Amino acid sequence: MVKKMKLFVLMAGRYDIAKGAKIHFRLDQEKNLYIASCDQKDFGIVKYLKDGNKKELQMLGTDFDGVILRTDFNQYLAEVAVKREGKAA
Repeated sequence: MVKKMKLFVLMAGRYDIAKGAKIHFRLDQEKNLYIASCDQKDFGIVKYLKDGNKKELQMLGTDFDGVILRTDFNQYLAEVAVKREGKAA
């Protein structure tokens, strides 16, 4: 069974991103923020994570991908599933 964690992305606006869309994350080391992009366009930053912890997030490295589960235009949030690296507990 593949373990996943959910990242919640604070969107910079009301982006119409379809469920199932591929999202790329990269770490901006200067600002210590993970930047989310879709189709090579930055649209937000990781606000918090669920079903995972900071150590697991760091294990993913500075570039990784996920998939949109849902977006909430009212709160400017996107929920993204990301596969965890390493061995399952």
